[in-house]
Amino acid sequence: MSHARVEELSDSDPDIDDPSNYLPQSDTQVMRPASQSSSSSPEPEPASSSSSGPNPTLFRPPPPSSSQHFQQPQTREHIKSFQTLYPVYFDASRTKSEGRRVNSSLAIANPLAINLLEAVKAVFVETAPLPRIAFEPDKTHPKDWANPGRIRIEMFHPETKEPIHPQIKNKAHLYTLIGRWLKAHPTKPTDPLQLKIPGLPVPENFGKEPIPVPRGWKMGTILPVHSPAVSGGGVKDDFFKEAMEEIRQAQSQGQLPAGGPGVPGGGGMPDMAALQNMMSSMGGLGGMGGMPGLGGMLGGGDSGAGGAAGRKKKDKKKG
Repeated sequence: MSHARVEELSDSDPDIDDPSNYLPQSDTQVMRPASQSSSSSPEPEPASSSSSGPNPTLFRPPPPSSSQHFQQPQTREHIKSFQTLYPVYFDASRTKSEGRRVNSSLAIANPLAINLLEAVKAVFVETAPLPRIAFEPDKTHPKDWANPGRIRIEMFHPETKEPIHPQIKNKAHLYTLIGRWLKAHPTKPTDPLQLKIPGLPVPENFGKEPIPVPRGWKMGTILPVHSPAVSGGGVKDDFFKEAMEEIRQAQSQGQLPAGGPGVPGGGGMPDMAALQNMMSSMGGLGGMGGMPGLGGMLGGGDSGAGGAAGRKKKDKKKG
């Protein structure tokens, strides 16, 4: 039986194991650990071949198989017309305004991109013809920064815009089919370990300790190994304080210049106006509850010498 075809992306993205390694020939087992082999699958390549050669592409094509067909490498430009699937579309902890696109009855806890890949394979096995698929483990939804990974599926003919798959007419129907599969196969704590990323070791305490969640953010309790919330130890509530401390340390070591003119009480601090502009360009750090106004912290508004002089004038008038 043929399987979903995974496109090879010829750009400089990190080297990721071919998703076909996790999709065995047997339909009764959609996912298996990379260390296991299927009775009908070909012999695995030697481990040394996985890291040899310069500039590896995102996906390494597996050995040819009579029951599997892979297209020639495609660029990201080619797959721009493909339909995109993010885990957040099926996240039960999100509202529609927060990124969920299915009814709550079809949403699950802790959806992962690797599970979406399983679901797509399972859905399209029963609805031939099979689509062309691209797996992008490094791409992140703007409202789900801690859960990287997405799937792209070619659903419509690039010229006629007609559905390629007669049994799946639109995205809403596809979401329903995938949601049903995810409901029947809840995410397990060991699922993130199915995606092996060369050069990225798995933390010793991965899956054993709860992931710290910043105040005001929504995150799953099961995340990919390469999630910034896992590899970076989570985004801390006091990250601004830590960033300022790092700046002070860098200045004390002569790595950064002292604060410029126009910043009252600089005392070795960097240009606060520039830092404030940078923070403003980040949208004011919305969602970080408990953070005071940056204007007051960084010398904006009536803080500093100008603000102090204004208060003195008011005091004199009152007297």
